[in-house]
Amino acid sequence: MRTRRFVLTCFVVFVLSQVLEVAIHGFILDADYAPYRGTLLRSGDDPWPFLFLPVAHLSFVIAFVYLFTRGAEPGAGVTQGLCFGLVAWLMTQVPLWMLWYAEQPWPGMLLVKQLALELAAMLALGAVAGALYRGAADAPRKMLASP
Repeated sequence: MRTRRFVLTCFVVFVLSQVLEVAIHGFILDADYAPYRGTLLRSGDDPWPFLFLPVAHLSFVIAFVYLFTRGAEPGAGVTQGLCFGLVAWLMTQVPLWMLWYAEQPWPGMLLVKQLALELAAMLALGAVAGALYRGAADAPRKMLASP
């Protein structure tokens, strides 16, 4: 995958991750989070800390796309992207939300919702990365060549 293709893939996956996270945590789970605003969750009165969210997602996306391109087989596509999305979910989201559940008084049903919605998001990110990677399968791996 060439540098330009890598950057484009990161950009597309980043935009999708932002849309999915706003949909999940800003709208779908909004009512579930309401009782915790101002106690366990920030109230939103000070928007400055929320600027870390896109930075965190961007760092995740760069690593996500990089690792996918390193482990994907030539000609990999959506199916391998879905498998990678599942592995990424197991490695990132499952520990994150289970640690929060162990440390904070979230209801168990909220944990189930978070995990299920994040699984759907990770599968979507993997599918998109796989689809974009498939288009670059014949291109030489200039930037991401093995050392």
